[in-house]
Amino acid sequence: MKLSKHRARRIAVGLAIVTFVSSGYAQSFIAELKATEHNPARRSEKALVLADSAFDNARDFYNRGLVNKGDAQLDNMTKALDVCVESLQEARKAKYYKKAELNVALLQRRMASLLEDIDIQERGWAEQTNRMLDQIHDKLLAGVMKK
Repeated sequence: MKLSKHRARRIAVGLAIVTFVSSGYAQSFIAELKATEHNPARRSEKALVLADSAFDNARDFYNRGLVNKGDAQLDNMTKALDVCVESLQEARKAKYYKKAELNVALLQRRMASLLEDIDIQERGWAEQTNRMLDQIHDKLLAGVMKK
């Protein structure tokens, strides 16, 4: 199977993001993403990949009983989504908002499933994150509706 340069680059970026998130360097990666990716549309896509990876890591930590690490990954997810929204506001094009809105809607469904799996006593930050996801989704919907 032959990969195009664009697809190979996206895979490489995705692997780099997973590496940064899983090793706890999401904060520095977000700062680096803001500094190095000047195209706001691409920056928003990379932030979405980072958010997805952080959610996957959070689910893994919660499943292993590491609630504090799971909470930290959910925090990284929301920070990445904030970067995504900021980047989309900078791009000022509604078509970029739609992909992000669909991705966040999927994260909302995944978060609802995660909340069901977490013990009630350990849901505090996850429930707060769920409310933040709702707010982020509302911002993205507003961006989709702009003309």
